[in-house]
Amino acid sequence: MKFEIFWPVKPSRINQGFGVNGEWYRQNGINIAGHNGLDFFAYHGQPIKAAHDGEVVYAGMDAKEGVGVVLRTNELREYKDQEVYFKTIYWHLIKNIPVKVGQKVKVGEVIGYADNTGFSTGDHLHFGLKPQLKGENDWTWVNLEQDNGYMGAINPAEFCNGVYAEDALNVINEIPIIHKKINWLMELISKIFKGRK
Repeated sequence: MKFEIFWPVKPSRINQGFGVNGEWYRQNGINIAGHNGLDFFAYHGQPIKAAHDGEVVYAGMDAKEGVGVVLRTNELREYKDQEVYFKTIYWHLIKNIPVKVGQKVKVGEVIGYADNTGFSTGDHLHFGLKPQLKGENDWTWVNLEQDNGYMGAINPAEFCNGVYAEDALNVINEIPIIHKKINWLMELISKIFKGRK
């Protein structure tokens, strides 16, 4: 099954795209070919939503990236010529993380709040995506594309479906209500036709 992700913040305004500013990173001693994620504009404390269903495999502090959460897909998904788990990465969050390692979350649920922790110049969300190497432990950082110049990260924009995660959650929450209304309508139609016989 193809992997798709939802936008983790609404509205989704990208301040820094994937693969840009390689020279700046090299001048600042960061050994990557360019930016290894998408930086979304986010105001201080803005809720950050899960971009897909998954399990929290990391929630804590990193020396450079600040406070972050890593979410792994529940199922294997297609990637190139194989099936892999994917990890989405959410950095520069407020220290009080509302999720814990091992917790299962649904798309659109709050997993953190935007801040300026770590190596950052202002409040925002750094959003990354990595295909997980088969046999890799969830909490380690070696990934299928580890030698691609972006520390294993790939461009999340190529997997985004253009829908906001919070809107997806609203639709999911409406399904039982819609189902109930459809059942009520079917029962009403059935009574009407029985009355005509």
